[in-house]
Amino acid sequence: MATDHNNDRGLSRRTLLGAAGVTLGAVAASGTLGTAASAAPGNAGSVPTGGGKPGTDAPLRFALVSDTHLNPAAPNRTDSMRAVFQAIAARDPLAVLHCGDITDSGSPEQIALYQSTIPAGLAARIRYTPGNHEFRWDVSAGETYHRAFGPTPRSFDIAGVHVVALDPAMLLQEPGHFGGPLLDWLERDLSRVGRHTPTVLFQHHPVGDTWYFADDQDRFLELVERYDVRAIFAGHVHAEAVRPMNGLVEITLKAVKDAPHYYWAEGTRDEAGLPQLVVTRVDLLADGTTSTTAVTTIPLAGTGPGSRVEPENVQVSAAGASFAVRAGFGRTTPVAVRAQVLPETGFSGTINTPYTELTRSGKHWQAALDVSTLPPGTHQVRLRAVDADGTWWDTVRTVRLPGAGPRVAWEFGLDGAVQGALGTAGELAVVGSTGGSVTALSVKRGRLKRQWTVATGPVYREPVVAPDGSTVFVPGADHTVTALDTRKGRHRWQVRTVEPVLSTPALGRVDGVDILLVAAGTTLLALDPATGREHWRTTLGGFAAGRPACDGERVYVGTGDAHAHAYDARTGAHLWAFTTRATTDPNTALLYGPWDDRTVLVPDGPVVFSTVAATWGLDRATGTARWSVSGSSMYAGPRLVSAGGTPGLLLIQERGATLLVDPTTGATRWQTQLGFPVFNSGAVVDGGTAWVLGVNSQLGALDLETGTLDRLVKLGAGYSFSTPVLLGGQVVAADQNGQVRGVALD
Repeated sequence: MATDHNNDRGLSRRTLLGAAGVTLGAVAASGTLGTAASAAPGNAGSVPTGGGKPGTDAPLRFALVSDTHLNPAAPNRTDSMRAVFQAIAARDPLAVLHCGDITDSGSPEQIALYQSTIPAGLAARIRYTPGNHEFRWDVSAGETYHRAFGPTPRSFDIAGVHVVALDPAMLLQEPGHFGGPLLDWLERDLSRVGRHTPTVLFQHHPVGDTWYFADDQDRFLELVERYDVRAIFAGHVHAEAVRPMNGLVEITLKAVKDAPHYYWAEGTRDEAGLPQLVVTRVDLLADGTTSTTAVTTIPLAGTGPGSRVEPENVQVSAAGASFAVRAGFGRTTPVAVRAQVLPETGFSGTINTPYTELTRSGKHWQAALDVSTLPPGTHQVRLRAVDADGTWWDTVRTVRLPGAGPRVAWEFGLDGAVQGALGTAGELAVVGSTGGSVTALSVKRGRLKRQWTVATGPVYREPVVAPDGSTVFVPGADHTVTALDTRKGRHRWQVRTVEPVLSTPALGRVDGVDILLVAAGTTLLALDPATGREHWRTTLGGFAAGRPACDGERVYVGTGDAHAHAYDARTGAHLWAFTTRATTDPNTALLYGPWDDRTVLVPDGPVVFSTVAATWGLDRATGTARWSVSGSSMYAGPRLVSAGGTPGLLLIQERGATLLVDPTTGATRWQTQLGFPVFNSGAVVDGGTAWVLGVNSQLGALDLETGTLDRLVKLGAGYSFSTPVLLGGQVVAADQNGQVRGVALD
């Protein structure tokens, strides 16, 4: 049988000799975060070569697929998937690894359709890792996925090779993030396996080289390069590529969605008798035949690609308008060494920053990188050493660029990521963490003080503070809404919900009575903010992860059915719906619906909804469009501001295009380009200035009268999806690494 691993910390490696062999049967369930499992000892130095069914001394062989994207609206994909699985089953693999994006949006209906394509004898051998399409619009906060496909992360053994399924996918977001807990789990797992067992990882998001889908991929690579990790298989990019780097080979897979095929990995031996893994792609042709293409061969013993040119030391320091880069090497000399500043303006894509070649002086290489256009703050530099065979070793260093203007005055670390906006209660900033806590911080005389921390369920959206500052309402991914006393953090009340609460609550007032509006998945609740007692509930047309609004007569909310909705504020009765995208495909409805919209009410004017395609000002009574502005302003969210004493609506689009429009007519007053992308993080307004936080942790001052951006600073190296707040004369911002920072503005 397969053995499970959930391992303890330890052991590093540089050159590994030999490979392990373990006799396995069909792949069994595996270890997950926070659990322990036992591992069987390996038989060092051999890979089983006998034949037979799972449960015998079977040779190493497994199949891989990725990006299948099943959807009832695309029946050709279902036919392809069924044919692919039948072809795989005929070859009797020990395991099948699925690299994610199993369906288009992770709904139960799509999952059931996918499962219907799997031959009965194959189902127990398939192991999964989720993609962004599993979690981006997941109303269940991962529960549906795990019920259908098992736990993540997990690890198991196949015929002497250790296999790890990693899960850097983020709930409600497209890119990846490994995070401290996952990396800690991975280090325990790898250290427990031992130095004589080659390891294969599979995950959805690729890492390294030109890929920039996970903001902490450098931490991940630094970890795995210390162990006998031989290969990483990944999907997401729908393209086949082989990248030999840092002692391993990364293979990205083509999408089954685009054409029926699978990948086949089989253990053999090279001319010297050393074990290796041969990877091929098998295309299913229209005439019923197949075509096999060689992809790569991965050594399972000896040194990995690029290992000979790993630098002994890399130093990066700020020197005026340059970063001074210096690298030293041991006995082996690379044929080229180059360096680049990692992306400041990209997001969830590829790195296009040019390299600068280093010059050699003895065993050292050095260069100066021009950083005259970079803002002060925290940056990352990647150094690449290239071997004669074309393989390479990448090393990343973090460096701070000094400069005038805003500066980080303090930092405070939390467990988990800060993905929701921060809240404020008087002199407190209230921060929710995906690690399952809410923390209140105060800043006095520029100094930080933690007031309290309360354990909650994971928090993915903003904890909202009552207007009088007495209570904070916390949305919980554990099916809860919790009211806390802001002074001490004591529980006032807690309400259980049918579905996880992945939205921002909103407060309203109806006939002199306060209400708390909470979208829990596909249900909208109106609660008494003092007691949590339910006034009414109604079923929404789709998933809601944004923030509703109430004007006393109607409640407005955007949902993933491609509609903006209005409900009677007294009863919850549905009043009207505005279509943001005409479609019958549920996935298209999610993509182009206002599912993450933060609804805005213009005083004596329209209600404003946004999607990734446009922003609309709608008549409150009828839902009729008064105006529209094209562009993706949903994630940062429209914001009412005052520019020179005149009301305006600030629209920050995801790739940095920013407009100030008339909130009544939609007419553009000015338009600018920030020069960096903004997702969810948005802006906090201080008089005539909007402090805008970019997804790559850039913070800048936007003049609301002119659209001029200045006083830019780079706060850190992590993704930022959390809207900042003003506190004690500072901007307080947080990121996916759980780092909360106070930025002094003087």
